[in-house]
Amino acid sequence: MGSGKLLRERLCPFSIRSIGPWFVLRILTISRTRMETVFLGMRGRTWLLLIASRIVLNMSFRVAYPFLPAMARGLGISLEQAGLMMAARSLVGLSGIAFGIFAEKRGYKAGLLLGIAFLLVSCFLVTVSQNYWIVFTGFVVMGLATAVYNPSVQSYVSAHVGYRHRARALGLVESSWSASWFLGIPLSGLLIARWGWDSPYLLLLALAVFLFAATFRLPDAPAGGGPEPASSERSGTGSAAPNVPSRRIWLALAVTFCIFCGNENVMIVYGAWMESRFGLNVQSLGLFSTLLGLSEFCAEISVALLVDRLGKRRGLTLGIVGTAASYLLLTFVTDSLAAALASLMAMAYFFEFSVVSSFPYISQLAPSERGKWLAANYSLLVAGRVLGALVGPALWEHFGSFQPIAILSIVGNLAALGFLSRAPRPAGEPT
Repeated sequence: MGSGKLLRERLCPFSIRSIGPWFVLRILTISRTRMETVFLGMRGRTWLLLIASRIVLNMSFRVAYPFLPAMARGLGISLEQAGLMMAARSLVGLSGIAFGIFAEKRGYKAGLLLGIAFLLVSCFLVTVSQNYWIVFTGFVVMGLATAVYNPSVQSYVSAHVGYRHRARALGLVESSWSASWFLGIPLSGLLIARWGWDSPYLLLLALAVFLFAATFRLPDAPAGGGPEPASSERSGTGSAAPNVPSRRIWLALAVTFCIFCGNENVMIVYGAWMESRFGLNVQSLGLFSTLLGLSEFCAEISVALLVDRLGKRRGLTLGIVGTAASYLLLTFVTDSLAAALASLMAMAYFFEFSVVSSFPYISQLAPSERGKWLAANYSLLVAGRVLGALVGPALWEHFGSFQPIAILSIVGNLAALGFLSRAPRPAGEPT
């Protein structure tokens, strides 16, 4: 008996009682090792924190869209008043360039902390009271949170990751946009059905407290523009690449304005068009919105996998051309629901492809002032959205047809291509 027990212990040194804790400890050890592994210039835990933070920020921004009627009923206000909160939240995004200058002077980590602090305050204001003006103020502060955090996280990642791999890095970060829809919207629907319209913001408040504490422990971004600053990054001819003159950078930012104006011009009325033309109900539109989110996710992953080899400027050009072609298709598919759905999904894919490709491109135009220009880019992004949101409904009301809206968006993308042809080419970008 004793020898048999000894043999079993040699063959299997773990008892039934000890194997459970050993297995858990082993999993924790592996997880900790992976969190410490450096990937594209940053530790795994840093990537996880930044992507999780972006998911939470994006969820706070996107959750109101499908549940705006529930919010209006909960506050006892009209849908128009609820829409005014959304508009005010978007408009404060125009202040992004001011916060970009702040992050440039104080460090990109300071921008990350300020953005999450704004999120914390905004969620507190939204959940602390049912008063319309307090909630309105919360939405305004929420707009400041995204205006500060989004350019700051792009700058922080760009400072750690060389230009050769930056599309992969920013593509991974930007996948948080679609992830916030897939993860956040179903969860928010369950919370609202159970505990009321403001329950998602209570969850976001708790997450913001944790994210602020975790972000405080992040290392500062490298100084001098990152691992490949302007003074050391080489062009194809071997000459040093200086910062691009600011007047030429504005041409690149004009591309952002044009493509966002054109896309918002379509997106703001596509639901009304689908309802009137094909008789789709709210449930069908909600399902289709999920398909659009899937297209966005595929585009973000495509950028991460392809654009570093293709070239950021080429990727941006490809996305703009593909989006314009999708707008053109929409003018010919007014009699086929399947064709209309396919065209809209193609539009979502190519638009997101162009947007995510633009971030690494713009990040290298002036590495020593990266935060300022990425924040300025965000401000023009917001301005394009605001103008498109005004023009699209006006055209729909005047013409009652989708064709003029799509044609105007095509013109906007052609203008974007014109600006891009005159915009600068960063060092290391293929000719």
